[in-house]
Amino acid sequence: MIKKNISVVLLYILLSFLTTIYIFGFDYISFTNSSWLTTRDMTADLLSWQYFKNDIWRFPIGNNPNYGIDISTGIVFSGSIPFLCVLFKIFGSFLPSNFHFFSLWIFICIFLQSFISYLIIYNKTKNFTFSVIGSLFFLISPVFISQIMFHMALAGQWLILLAFYIEIKNTPSKKIFYWTILISLSALIHFYFTIILFGMFFLFIFNEYLINFNFKKLIVKMSIPTFFLLITMYIFGYFEVPFTDSLAFGYGIYKLNLAGIINPIFQQQSGTINWSHFLPEILTSAGEASEGFSYLGIGGIFLLLISIFLIFTNFVEFKKRNYRPYFFIIILFSLVSLTHKISFANILLFEIDLPKYIYGILSIIRASGRLFWPVYYLLFLGSIIIIYNKFSRKKSLYILLSLFLFQLIDTSSGLKNYFKLNAFEKEQTEIDYLFWNRFNKKNQILKTTYLSNETYLLKDLKGGLLSQNFKSTDISTHGRYNRKAASISRSKLYKAFDEGIFKKNTIFAIHNKNHLRNLKYLYENKNMGFFLKKNIWMMVPGEKNEMTNFEKYELNAYKPIVLTSGKKEVLNIRDEQSVHGLGWSHNMFSKNLGIWTEGNISTLLFKINEKTNKNYTIAIKLNSLSTKKNEYINFSININDLIFKKFSLKSIDDLNENLIKLKINEELIPGSVCYIKFIINNPVSPLELLKSPDARKLGILVESIELINN
Repeated sequence: MIKKNISVVLLYILLSFLTTIYIFGFDYISFTNSSWLTTRDMTADLLSWQYFKNDIWRFPIGNNPNYGIDISTGIVFSGSIPFLCVLFKIFGSFLPSNFHFFSLWIFICIFLQSFISYLIIYNKTKNFTFSVIGSLFFLISPVFISQIMFHMALAGQWLILLAFYIEIKNTPSKKIFYWTILISLSALIHFYFTIILFGMFFLFIFNEYLINFNFKKLIVKMSIPTFFLLITMYIFGYFEVPFTDSLAFGYGIYKLNLAGIINPIFQQQSGTINWSHFLPEILTSAGEASEGFSYLGIGGIFLLLISIFLIFTNFVEFKKRNYRPYFFIIILFSLVSLTHKISFANILLFEIDLPKYIYGILSIIRASGRLFWPVYYLLFLGSIIIIYNKFSRKKSLYILLSLFLFQLIDTSSGLKNYFKLNAFEKEQTEIDYLFWNRFNKKNQILKTTYLSNETYLLKDLKGGLLSQNFKSTDISTHGRYNRKAASISRSKLYKAFDEGIFKKNTIFAIHNKNHLRNLKYLYENKNMGFFLKKNIWMMVPGEKNEMTNFEKYELNAYKPIVLTSGKKEVLNIRDEQSVHGLGWSHNMFSKNLGIWTEGNISTLLFKINEKTNKNYTIAIKLNSLSTKKNEYINFSININDLIFKKFSLKSIDDLNENLIKLKINEELIPGSVCYIKFIINNPVSPLELLKSPDARKLGILVESIELINN
């Protein structure tokens, strides 16, 4: 028996190794080759690991302050697989500087995905050949394989399979112990698995006491894994980020579509992948085609249809009590993954209007489509076992083998994209050490001029960040982060720019062209160097003399935007040919036009057209204010560093036509360049107003600016 078990393990190790080689080839499987980690999320995972490895040990253990300055985050809020980060950090001094474990993680997932599915099927059938063929459905599962190059940590779907195995294999006295370990382990892989497993555990426990309901025993059994989960979360740093920042936009968008199990289209960061040779594309939203991707495959669809037929012809048998928790899982997890917006293909069938507080709680699971995975795997497991039980051993084997061949042929349309990472971008360029070594002796911090969790700079500056010249950076991406701390950090930075006082050991990556024009204006006559790297401008204090003639020529092209009298300029945060400079934030989730001032300082920079009169009016239209009830927002407007006008407003209705009108004459404001600075004394966040989890410190919503000849 022991020899047979060892042989089975070795078989799946070999199968997993061959599958891993199929995906990576021998070129990309290396622990020091990161050229395949090219998407934004994978880049973030790699950098999070590198900064964590090179940092000192801290408490909580998962704290990673050098990757994400000021926003209090850690490896548990990345996709870096925290338990492997901690494990390999122990041996960090013996590892190559560019070591990573992500290809090893993929191998582990492939092995456990296939081996655990084999154990479940074998436990119910005791048929080796049938169980091996059944496990192959899970090995090439589109939902599993698609995550390998999308969110690597979410390839750990074997955790769900292991939960099913714990439930069918162990006695009640042992289940709590194994569930406790599994749920705590899941928090060290990805918290979405923790949510899934905790939900499954609750339904299994609830089922035990459904007939003879015992609330006390239910609470006791639920409290054991909860207690150890909370300890694990505390030790590894989950509570370093406020609870309100665990709420995120996306619930009702990144969800399951009713057509999801038959839709072969998977949307990922680098494009779309068609997973079927037989079924056509079904139009769905991008969120449903990515996080809600749940294609069964043609073999899986036939498996399900056969099983449904057999269930209805033997319905009495399936009403047994031991099947009840699985029906609970199917119903509850399907409903949550579908959300309050029920769609079939590109048709919204109906929408339930949720109270904002319930919607807020559900925002914890913004990518709710992932919660369909237990149902997805249960459909396969149940169908495979039902076929075995309802047909003879020989016939069931032939049916399963035929369906698997159909599945393989069908899904090969998607699988071929993963052969040596065919469909994915690989980086061929090496790190430009000459550029990054240019200033690294004096500058150990790399910052952006706009701290954002969605920064596009991450991929473009990957080489510099991996060069390990920089001790810390705020150019980072995290699953969750401290939004209030980010807003305060941005405000402090713009105040430092305004005063010209900031840390001298810092290089700044300039976020956009509007920031560049603003910073060039501020430091034109000061010792500030501007350097161009991969179409990104870098600002380095004290290094103006190091600029090349080419960089000086290119920088000279960035002049203030010219405003023409009589033409209204509507402000849009994405417009890089606009007058707004530092200290502005988006207004994406509102119907109102314009952009918000954020923090204490926000600037506008523009040049007056030659045809504008010497005496003119600057008309600034507001669309909203961020104020507490019955309180005033206090702010002043400076023009070219002169205090021009002060305001104290309770509502924009306090202004005539919602307009701030600044009358300008040549004697008061000489020259053609206007640098307007809003100084907001008491900005307030929507979170403080209990409107949303948005912790940005907002002031006034500016819709447009217009020059009017007097």
